[in-house]
Amino acid sequence: MKQAIYKKLLILYIFLFSISCYGQEQQEIRSFSVKEAQKFALENNLNVQNAKLDVEYAKKVIWENTALGLPQVNSSINYNNNLNLQTTLLPGEIVGRPGEDIEVQFGTQHNAMASVSASQIIFSGPYIIGLQASKIFKQSNEEKLVKTENDTKELIAQNYYLALLAEETYAIVDSNVLNLEKTFYETQKMYEKGFAEETDADQIRVNLISLQNSLKSAQSQIEVAYRMLKYQLGININVEIKLTEELDDIVSNVTLEKTLADSFIVEEHIDFILSQTAEELAKMQLKLQRAEYIPALDAVYNNNWSAMRNEFNFLNQDQKWYYSSLLGFTLSIPIFSSGNRKAKVGERKIEYQKAANNKKLTEDGLILQIQQARFDFITAYETYLSQKDNVEISRKILERTRIKVREGMSSSLDFTQINNQYLTTQSNYISAMFDLLNAKLVLDKAMNRL
Repeated sequence: MKQAIYKKLLILYIFLFSISCYGQEQQEIRSFSVKEAQKFALENNLNVQNAKLDVEYAKKVIWENTALGLPQVNSSINYNNNLNLQTTLLPGEIVGRPGEDIEVQFGTQHNAMASVSASQIIFSGPYIIGLQASKIFKQSNEEKLVKTENDTKELIAQNYYLALLAEETYAIVDSNVLNLEKTFYETQKMYEKGFAEETDADQIRVNLISLQNSLKSAQSQIEVAYRMLKYQLGININVEIKLTEELDDIVSNVTLEKTLADSFIVEEHIDFILSQTAEELAKMQLKLQRAEYIPALDAVYNNNWSAMRNEFNFLNQDQKWYYSSLLGFTLSIPIFSSGNRKAKVGERKIEYQKAANNKKLTEDGLILQIQQARFDFITAYETYLSQKDNVEISRKILERTRIKVREGMSSSLDFTQINNQYLTTQSNYISAMFDLLNAKLVLDKAMNRL
C-alpha cells in the first residue's frame, strides 16, 4: 500500500517538474519585430544604459557646481597637550635681579578649541558662468543619449536584416539541395537504364556535395547572426529569439516616392545639434576664463570657544570656556599673472574657433551625406527590381533545362551551369533586398526618421 502511494507521489512530482521545466523553457523564447527589437535594445543595450548614466552624472555635476555658491558650514575641534611648555628668558631687572636672565614658562598644559565657521560667495564671475556651463554639459549628454539611441536602432535593424538574410540564404541553398537531389536521383535511374552517361550523374553529384557543404556554412552563418543580434539587444545569449518579420514583407513596404518625399533640414540632425552644443560649450569656457579677470567677494563668519587647563577637565561644567567670533569679507582682485591668464584666454579662443569650424564641417558633411544616401537608395532600389526580374527569368530557364535533361535533350553539365546560375541570381536577389533595406536605413537615420 505504501509503495503504491509513493509511486503515485513520484509520478505527480515528475509531472509537476515537467510542467515547470516546460514553462521555464517557454519563457526563454522571445519574439521580435524590427520595432520591438529596437525598443527592447533601448532599454537593455549597455551602450544606451551608459549614455543614460552620463545624463544622470551631468545632473550631479550641476548640483555640485550649484552647491559651491551656497553657504558652506564647517566645524572643528582642536586639542593640544603641551608636554613641555616653552621657556622664555626675561631680564632680571624686571624682578629686581639685574644682570640675570629669569626663566619663565607661559601657558597651560592642556588647550582646547571648538569652532563653527560659515562662508558664502557673494559675487564670483567664474561661479555664475560655471553654472551655465554645467547646464550646457548636461544638454550635451542628453543629445549624446539621443545619438546613441539612434545608432543603436540602426545597429539593431542591420543585425535583424542580417539574420533574415542568413535564414533566406539557408532556405535558398536548402531548396536547391532538394531539387538537385531529385535531379540526381532521376539521372541515376536514367543511367541505370542506359539512357544517360555515368558522367552526367557524377557531375550532378559533385555539385550536390558542394551545395550540401554550402548548406552547413549557411547554418553557421545563421547562428553567428543571431548571436550578434542578441549581443546588440543586451539579451542573454542562452535565450532563444524568434524574428516575426521576413525580408519580403519588409521590402514590400518600401516605396521610392515615399522614402524620398521628405526634405532635409540640417539643423534638426542630431550630429549638427551636437556640434552646435559643442560650440556653445567652447564659448562658455572662453567666458569662464575671461571671468578670472573679475574681482570676487566672499564672506566668512566664525564662532570660537577655547579653554586652557593645567588638568584635562574640559567636560567640567564649572570651568569656563572663552567665546570669540568674527565676521570677515575677502575681496580678491586679480592684478598681474605674468601673462598666465592672457595665455589661457587665448587657448580658449582657439578652441572656440575650432568648435565653430567643426560645426561648419558637420553641416557641409551632412548635406553631402544626405545626397549620397539618396543616390545609394535609388541605386539599391533599381538593383532590387532588376534582380527580382532576373530570379524569375532564371527560374524559368532552370525548369526548361530540367525537362530537357529528363528527355535526354540536354546534358548534366548544362543543367549544372544553369542551376548554379539560378542559385547565383537568388543570392543576388536577397542581397539586393538586404542592400535596399540598409540603404533605406541610412537614409532614414540621416532624415531623423528612425
